[in-house]
Amino acid sequence: MPGLRTDAEPEADGNKLSYVVLPGNESILMSDAMAKRSWWKAVEKGTPNSFWWGGNGQRFGWQDFQQGVKRQIVNQVEGHSEICTKTRLAENLRRYANEQKLDCCWVPETFVVSAGYNEGGKLNLFKKCYNTLQDLEGPVWIVKPASRNRGNGIQVFGSFQDIESHLKAAKTGSQWVVQKYIEKPLLIGGRKFDIRSYCLITPDHKVHMYKHSYIRTSSTAFDLTNLEDRSSHLTNDAVQEKFEHYGTFEDANKLSMEAFQELFAGQFSVEDDLVPQMRACATHAFSAVLNKLNPLRRQHCFELFGLDFMVDCHHKVYLIEVNTSPALYRHGQVLTDLLPVLIEEVVQKAIDPCFPAPRAEAAAAIKPLHGFDVLIDTPSGRNMRRTISGSGRGAYNSTIAAAARAVRKTNSNSGNPENAAVARSNSNTSGSSAAVATGSGSGSGDDDDSAAVDRSLQKTSRTNADDSTASRAAPAASADGLKPGISVSKSLVKAGSSSAAAAVYQQNLVIRTMRKTNSGLAAGRAAFKV
Repeated sequence: MPGLRTDAEPEADGNKLSYVVLPGNESILMSDAMAKRSWWKAVEKGTPNSFWWGGNGQRFGWQDFQQGVKRQIVNQVEGHSEICTKTRLAENLRRYANEQKLDCCWVPETFVVSAGYNEGGKLNLFKKCYNTLQDLEGPVWIVKPASRNRGNGIQVFGSFQDIESHLKAAKTGSQWVVQKYIEKPLLIGGRKFDIRSYCLITPDHKVHMYKHSYIRTSSTAFDLTNLEDRSSHLTNDAVQEKFEHYGTFEDANKLSMEAFQELFAGQFSVEDDLVPQMRACATHAFSAVLNKLNPLRRQHCFELFGLDFMVDCHHKVYLIEVNTSPALYRHGQVLTDLLPVLIEEVVQKAIDPCFPAPRAEAAAAIKPLHGFDVLIDTPSGRNMRRTISGSGRGAYNSTIAAAARAVRKTNSNSGNPENAAVARSNSNTSGSSAAVATGSGSGSGDDDDSAAVDRSLQKTSRTNADDSTASRAAPAASADGLKPGISVSKSLVKAGSSSAAAAVYQQNLVIRTMRKTNSGLAAGRAAFKV
């Protein structure tokens, strides 16, 4: 593991920059990293400072930004709720997929609903989708509150009636994400797992992704007959550490990606099969919110995000959520080794360029780390600041389009098909929001047409032979950089309908895409997704 030299001569205390590290979430990691920089000194909360760190979800008061100092850097990006709040992430992905004509097959089916009432028929839409998917992918859905983290408030249900009852009992008007549960996940020893990765937005507005992820496992066997068993279905550390079997199978329920690869040697390559999908997911997720993050284009803010991914039994990766203030507790040897190096590189990438060492000797004491790769290179400096008046919006939006094109290019280079069929189908709807992220047909069908599509999809899901037929009849592409598949779909609602249901489709309430599962790394099959 890369280390740090500490032999640099210290600066005179009066010439040092000051920093504040607020307590919680292993804040000692940041304190240790800053203590190795001789040109900085720690001060108490409330003292004017050049660096503010709140790593435990503390909110920075932007009205106090740069009060008492010439320059200040903070570890928070304004507008981060656009990607970290589950409901806002869902709505932004829907809008982005529609704008970029992308197939959002890299997120599970997702609905945003309000508890206590059926506003705009949203619950009716979900019920129709539920009934459609029940025979194709199973009856299990997961319900999450809009903005809580660490597993709080999350429940798994196996019937529409249970979901409806749960929402009726919740606080009226509260927002919830209702998401299709991955009923056939890849398992480790019969137990569920997810992948935690990290992305960093730096003060130059670039998005970086960390090369080193890790696995979080559950403590008990995966069991769809007992949906109330949180130890089986939720892999969050805050949930798992409460159970008696925590740490029984892996040290603190954690595995390095290297150990994970060893378990599946010969079945797939983490580096070649999973990581490209993870990077594509992250690129799309951040591209969806780039023009909403840091709206005033402050030059000295950054943020570390935790991204959670799941892998199904066909080795397809799904983005589950994006978290602000990701947990930094060193539970187990994997995180004891990973997290100090991660935080040190966060300082190197985000803070050191803004406040470099005043003397070469001090700078030489820091050994450069290279764990972060640039994921999205956005316009910076003066061009970014012009977006306050809107004059730089074009350049910023071009970055979003460029990110999507870059993933498409990577996908093309790896031999996967382009998303041309999706774009063609969307163009046929003349820009209607009814065609959100997939081909939605001409919009001239009726209920019989929808039923026929449902029957066709059920048939499609049964055999690979039917998949081959569908492929010849309507070839379409996978999501860029993700697993290849076949898009076969018609809209549940007429594109030109004036019904309340169609109106809901035209709002940022529902992600409608095709979810493509695979019978293997090379073969594709289609499933309907709203």
